[in-house]
Amino acid sequence: MNAETMETKEMGLISRIVGIFSAPTETFESINRKPTWLMPFLIVVILTITMQYFVRDIGMKDQVAKMEARGMSDEQLEMVKKQMSGPAQYIGIVAIPVVTLAIWAIISGILMLGTNTAMGGQATFKKMFAVQAWSSLVGMLGGILKTVLIISKGSTQGVATSLAIILPTPALAETPPVMYRLLSKFDVFTIWALVLWVIGIAAVGNLDTKKSATVVIAIWVLWIILSVALGGVLGPMFGG
Repeated sequence: MNAETMETKEMGLISRIVGIFSAPTETFESINRKPTWLMPFLIVVILTITMQYFVRDIGMKDQVAKMEARGMSDEQLEMVKKQMSGPAQYIGIVAIPVVTLAIWAIISGILMLGTNTAMGGQATFKKMFAVQAWSSLVGMLGGILKTVLIISKGSTQGVATSLAIILPTPALAETPPVMYRLLSKFDVFTIWALVLWVIGIAAVGNLDTKKSATVVIAIWVLWIILSVALGGVLGPMFGG
């Protein structure tokens, strides 16, 4: 048997896209051998811009309604409406690729730190960035589902894919209570992405699944604590 036949046949782009949902272990093993991130990045950016386009008007309407419920004056509301319908909305769209890369880089750095420092892994930033990029495709499924629900409902209020859906939707002017913010972290697509992180970190960090799960769960729990605690103060940034 020659060297060529012994080589592992690498997965193509389409195979990786399908495999991240149907065969994540094999897909991340391929990513470990040949880490890439451009294709999932393009998919995420294009889908994010498209989804924002379809729900933009609904989101603006809900935002104005929240401000009215909080007692803003007519002059203030008019000023906000002009800002929301002006160049700022296009700046937000242009910023999506940059913001996406920045967030992925931060997450990848944190995951690499936990993997290598706490668990003695051997992950490189490039490989961890690839894990984050490909795992993000799952979040796009959640985004598409929420977009469909928002359009069908005509409002962003009460649209969720998390356990928060079992609780009454907070009123427009109301800060979501702690339990609502806590349950909102237990999102179907977030949990799915966390599972992919576990599989991906095990592959690129040369760890067993138990150790990679420890890293992911520890980081996720810390995020929940911070976001729930600060959500009431900083609002949407922390899921409040």
